[in-house]
Amino acid sequence: MSQSRTTINFITSETVSQTFYDVVIVGAGVAGAIVAKQLSEQGKRVLILEAGTGYGLTLEGFQSHVDTFYGAVDKNANSPYPVNRNALSPTDGANHYFEEKGPLPLSGSYTRVLGGTTMHWEGKTIRMLPEDFELHTRYGKGLDWPIKYEDLMPYYRQAEYEMGVSGDVEGQKGLGVPFKEGYVFPMLELPPSYLDQKVSEGLKGSTVELEGETIKLELSTFPQGRNSIPNPKYNEYGHKADIRFVPDGIASLKPLEYGERCQGNANCVPICPVQAKYDARKTLNTIAFPDRVDLLAQAVAYEVEVDPANGRVTAIHYKNYKDKNSPDHTVGIAKGALFVLAAHAVENAKLMLASNLKSSNDLMGRNLMDHPFLLAWALMPEVTGTMRGPLVVCQAKNCEFERE
Repeated sequence: MSQSRTTINFITSETVSQTFYDVVIVGAGVAGAIVAKQLSEQGKRVLILEAGTGYGLTLEGFQSHVDTFYGAVDKNANSPYPVNRNALSPTDGANHYFEEKGPLPLSGSYTRVLGGTTMHWEGKTIRMLPEDFELHTRYGKGLDWPIKYEDLMPYYRQAEYEMGVSGDVEGQKGLGVPFKEGYVFPMLELPPSYLDQKVSEGLKGSTVELEGETIKLELSTFPQGRNSIPNPKYNEYGHKADIRFVPDGIASLKPLEYGERCQGNANCVPICPVQAKYDARKTLNTIAFPDRVDLLAQAVAYEVEVDPANGRVTAIHYKNYKDKNSPDHTVGIAKGALFVLAAHAVENAKLMLASNLKSSNDLMGRNLMDHPFLLAWALMPEVTGTMRGPLVVCQAKNCEFERE
C-alpha cells in the first residue's frame, strides 16, 4: 500500500448521463472498490454507483460515524450510521428491512454505506481449508467446488496485501492451513490479551473427544485485517523482491497521520475509532489513477437494462436522492461496456429479480448461505480485563473462541 493519498472523483448525475464508461460497478464495498482499483490500473474508465452517502470517505465524515455510535442508545452493527430511508440496512431495531417468512430467520446484518459491510466487520481474515473444497469427495456431503484451495492461494496473498493482514503463518499451519513456502503475513500477529493468556493457561492439557478422536485444545491468534507492526520478513505476494509493507491509514491527504495501529479500543464491531482496521475506503483512497474512477453517491440502482436482441446488459437505471431523510429523487441511466454488480449477495439478487433477469436454473435469489459460528460464555475466577483489547484475537484448534 502506498503512503500517498489520492481522492476519486465525486461526480453528479449529469456527468454520468454524458459519459460512456468502460465499466459500471454497483456498490462501493470491498468487491467494488478492488475491482475499480484494478481496472483503473489497466487504463479503464470506471463508474461506481453507491447507494449510501459519500461523506464517510473523509476524516471528518468518518468521525461523524464514530460520534453517532457513541451517542446511540442501541449499540448494534449499524448504529454508527444514521438511518438512511433511501438505502435501508437490516438492523436489530424497529426499522425492519427484511420480511422473513421462513422457519429460520437470517438474523444477519450488512451495511449500505460507502465502504460496505467492511465498515462493521470483525476484521477476521481466516483462509478456508483444502477440505472445504472437497466436501463430497471427503465426507459425502454437498458438492465439491470446481476449483481447489491451491487455485486460490495467489489471490489470498493479494487480498492479504490489500487488507494489510496481521497474523502468524506458523500458527495457522498448525491448524491445517497450507501456505507457500517462506510466506509470512504483511504484519506481525497482534499479541494475545491478558484474558487470552489466562484462558490459554486454563486450556493447557485439556482435550475433547470428536468422532472417536481425542483432540488437544490450544489457542492461536486469528489472522486479521488490523494494523500492527509491519513484518520485516514480508515480501509482496511471497516473491523475493525486497518490498516492505507499509500500513495504510485513513483517507487523508497526509500519509499515516490517521489510521493508527490497533490500540485495543474493543470497538472492532461496529467501528474502530482509530481506523486501524481495514475497510474498503482504504482501497478507494489508494487508487493510483483517481482521474479514471468516478463515484456517484446516493445512487440506488433499481433496474439492470438488457438488450433483448442479444441478452447483453446495456445500462443501469438508478435513483439519485438528494437527502437521506427525503424520498425526493431524480432518475438516471449509467451506460458502459461492462457491468459489475458488487452490492452484497442479498442486494445483487434483489436487483436482478427486480430487473426480471432470466435465470437458467431458477436458483437466482435462493439458497443463501450464512457463515455460522458458535459463541460461548464463561465466568472467570479472577478479573481478567474483559472487553479490554480487540474483541476477537484468538481461536482454539477446531473451534473458534470469542470473548465477551
